[in-house]
Amino acid sequence: MLCGKTHMLCIVPYLHEVYDSSMTKLVSLTPAQKETLTLIQKHTEKHGKAPTITEMRDTLNLRSLRSVTQRIESLEKKGLITRNRFQHRGIALLEGVKSQLSSDLIQVPVIASAGCDAMDVYAEQSFGEYIVVDRSLIGGRRESTNIAAVRAVGDSMQDAGIHSGDYVIVEVTDQVENGDRVVAILGNMAVIKRFERVDEVVYLNPENRYGTYHPIVVREEDSKVFGKVLSIIPGTEWVDDIKIEYYTEQGM
Repeated sequence: MLCGKTHMLCIVPYLHEVYDSSMTKLVSLTPAQKETLTLIQKHTEKHGKAPTITEMRDTLNLRSLRSVTQRIESLEKKGLITRNRFQHRGIALLEGVKSQLSSDLIQVPVIASAGCDAMDVYAEQSFGEYIVVDRSLIGGRRESTNIAAVRAVGDSMQDAGIHSGDYVIVEVTDQVENGDRVVAILGNMAVIKRFERVDEVVYLNPENRYGTYHPIVVREEDSKVFGKVLSIIPGTEWVDDIKIEYYTEQGM
């Protein structure tokens, strides 16, 4: 089963990571910080100088100059830029940072909930929650219109690295192979399992060696594959000393 969609927009970033100027420390960035860093890079390449705080506020559609300076201070603390407060255009990327800003961030709808048909929710485009992820998490696919996320509940797939509360990134397709991990629709429920087809019988297998879980066995016509699992985003706030930060559109 999967968690229900909310009625309030909630954007949850998966942190983009770059190395600091020493190229020895991996630094996590929120999408807002990466957006700001990319703006500084592109403006400097085009105009030969960094943007002013006012120009950054206008380009990023922020409400105040303080919103910009908060982002700048965060980037400076993370060792990604240098700033001379006594110069009008005193911001510069530190060496080694520029080449790491090529990947894109995409917005992915969170769909499906316990007791409802995930396919209907997806078809109606009635999303109440989104996550922002790095494009590398969708396997290098150029198109993201058929990408969605579901949130796992339970521990039947923990040996596959899928834990309760995790966001599971899915390519919406019914073209899957034996051994693929899939989101399948059974009646009005959605489940995450490992797919196996033998003749006209579908086995949806759990992956938890310590649990008392058993395969779900159904006729092929009684099941519907919603999508293929591409990647997993931990749903906890702290993962391996990296904090997953929640932010608003105007936030840092």
